[in-house]
Amino acid sequence: AGLLLTLFTPLPLVIVGVLIFTFGFFGAHSVASSWVGRRATTARGQAASLYLFCYYAGSSVAGTGGGVFWHYAGWNGIGVFIGVLLLIALGVALRLARLQPLGSQV
Repeated sequence: AGLLLTLFTPLPLVIVGVLIFTFGFFGAHSVASSWVGRRATTARGQAASLYLFCYYAGSSVAGTGGGVFWHYAGWNGIGVFIGVLLLIALGVALRLARLQPLGSQV
């Protein structure tokens, strides 16, 4: 919803869209970070560190990719780029949802 609101022209809608998207992004990040820590049965510190490394590396690559989309297609290109990233994230989440739950020992 936040992404779609940023594609409209009135500035208040864009601001609300950015706020919704930001809250959703950081909410998903906190859930994923917690999930990694709970899912790792050994070497939890290393698992959390690897998650954070991938988080920042992915942010760097996505930021650069976003700049390319901005250069060639403007704000609408950014919307398409982020929409594709959201679809990829949804696919990963659906795949991870099929993992067997951990036992009660964790």
